[in-house]
Amino acid sequence: MGLKEENEDKFGKVAVLYGGYSSERDISLITGKAVHEALLNCTVDSHLIDTRGGFIDQLVQEDFKSAWIALHGSDGEDGKIQSILNLLGIKYTGANTLSCSMTMNKLFSKNILISNGFQTPDFVLIDDEKDYEFIEHRLEIPFVIKPCSQGSSIGVFIIKEKKDYKEKLKTLLQFNDWIIAEKYYKGSEYTAGLLNGEVLPLVKINASNEEFYNYEAKYFSEDTTYICPSQLAESIESKVKETCSDVFNLFNINSWGRLDFFINDDNQPVFLELNTVPGMTSHSLVPMAAKEIGINFDNLCLEILRTSIN
Repeated sequence: MGLKEENEDKFGKVAVLYGGYSSERDISLITGKAVHEALLNCTVDSHLIDTRGGFIDQLVQEDFKSAWIALHGSDGEDGKIQSILNLLGIKYTGANTLSCSMTMNKLFSKNILISNGFQTPDFVLIDDEKDYEFIEHRLEIPFVIKPCSQGSSIGVFIIKEKKDYKEKLKTLLQFNDWIIAEKYYKGSEYTAGLLNGEVLPLVKINASNEEFYNYEAKYFSEDTTYICPSQLAESIESKVKETCSDVFNLFNINSWGRLDFFINDDNQPVFLELNTVPGMTSHSLVPMAAKEIGINFDNLCLEILRTSIN
């Protein structure tokens, strides 16, 4: 049996689900095309499907057996697409429905982290009873405000004065989402990728020309620098990776994903968020970490497909 026939036997016809309707559509289009090309290079019977169209009928009528989820944000990381694929009996990449729904919502995930002894930046849920002065007293200036269920740093603002707060809050209210204010951490951000249950080498991120690792810095800036290996002492990186592994296990994420965090003065990770469908673009972090241990992009996409569930 040749490699192509072997892959067809393992995976069947594979749908790379991308695009969709979320605020991260543009990045999903890039991710999906890159994954599709990688799978074709690995002789997988791969087909791009934009979920903005009538994709459910297409999945059924064309007898797809597996799906590589390349949908970011609410289309791919909140559990909806996973529920649909479960009902259709189609295997899919990434975490299950419950894990996705918990991690997509920062309020839920932060409360779960805290209740299990992990650190996350102090935060306040913004509501009618919380005025600017209350938040300023609790978190100090500057602080961050963000919607609970967006990714790629969309809708994240650093607040330095009351005027900023009022203006940016009006913008966030348009998301029709819960909004949190969060303590601002200055300095390098770190990320830990997961592949098939193993935490990959950590990546250190310096968003040099930005106040934080925002949308521009993540996907388009050539000034953002990535350091892998992370330059942490080996003993510190090892302990941080163990803690990251515990967090992935807490949320039952064992195929692939990514954790974003800072490291405090005690060399402990302070977790920002979990990503169940990380980006797979030229600036993306999981491919960068995988490359460090000898896994190229094509083989990474294939390995993620091998871990598909259901």
